[in-house]
Amino acid sequence: MPTEKKEIVVLGAGVIGLQTALALLESGYSVTIVAKYWPGDEHIDYTSSKAGAVSPTYQKMERDIGINPIHKQHWRTHATPDDLQGQRFDKETYEYWLELVKKDEDAGIVLIPSIYIWDHPTPETANSGASIWWSTLVPTFTPLTHPHPHLPATAHFGISYKSFSLNPQKYLTHLLSRTADHGVKTHTHEVHCLSEVFEHVPDAVGVVNCTGLGAIDLVDPVEASKLFPTRGQTILVRGEAEMVRLRLGDGYIAYVVRRPGEGTILGGCKVDGDWNAEVDKELSKEIVERCKILAPELLFDGEFDVISEQVGRRPSRKGGPRIEVEWKEMEGRKRFICHHYGHSGAGYQSSVGSAREAVALVQRELEKQQ
Repeated sequence: MPTEKKEIVVLGAGVIGLQTALALLESGYSVTIVAKYWPGDEHIDYTSSKAGAVSPTYQKMERDIGINPIHKQHWRTHATPDDLQGQRFDKETYEYWLELVKKDEDAGIVLIPSIYIWDHPTPETANSGASIWWSTLVPTFTPLTHPHPHLPATAHFGISYKSFSLNPQKYLTHLLSRTADHGVKTHTHEVHCLSEVFEHVPDAVGVVNCTGLGAIDLVDPVEASKLFPTRGQTILVRGEAEMVRLRLGDGYIAYVVRRPGEGTILGGCKVDGDWNAEVDKELSKEIVERCKILAPELLFDGEFDVISEQVGRRPSRKGGPRIEVEWKEMEGRKRFICHHYGHSGAGYQSSVGSAREAVALVQRELEKQQ
């Protein structure tokens, strides 16, 4: 806990930026958020608003068949068995949300049954899923074998468990409201270099860079070369699915994720390095057909009632998220930059743990300067 209220700027108002701002405020800092986009804005560069936010599976599961995990609207861990930091971030977020759903019905989060289905054996399906690290974390983790009503005849294995499903706009609005309760200051501005933020907040001791893919234009060329978009495409349909369902098939992953209060998200795909912002109509057809077997309760005369189709760019980084501090002379004084970006599709489900890590790092760095 700081002995005086030091001013810190958080750059970016996606889920990582807002969660970090809240963690800083709760730790006793004065915070100003500077951002171009805010909750309620719809723009492809504002990735958090397009998230599909679900729960557990490994990144490795999808790498095994040459695809990547999609950024969904549920708690869905991307941490591999050897990624202890990622596991900690996801675990802390899951536990935080467990408490949140008990006390705040307006946060846009619900805890609902979830099903994960594998069409073929993987290391994770061995021994009834015993190697899945989060099996002891989530409630009601249960292996599914034939015969089972939720396991298609052609599937190899499945699991059921309790997972969070969320409405991203409601959750982002909730976070912004929480920061307002703690006295946050906000400034709408498009930043072209990190030192610009101190023109608006001259007394700030540093900035936390939560700009996601936007960091490409704010960091050095070597670091910028590590950043890339990962394209995702989803479909919002009418009606709320009974449960979250995910299926890992031959070269694809299909999922059905409830978006509380709005409908259900169908997906998906994820393509590294693809900046295309246009909806691929053929891909949408494939997504619809794959999801029909997963959510028959949402079909009207055999078809989904489509509300919208959307494309998002996940803020990916070679080597995973960057959470580190550097010091620079900016606007006439030495200030810190805490880089906190590159979460790809794991932003929501790791947000609480990752924000705590960033804040702890900032605190240690400031203590060194005293």
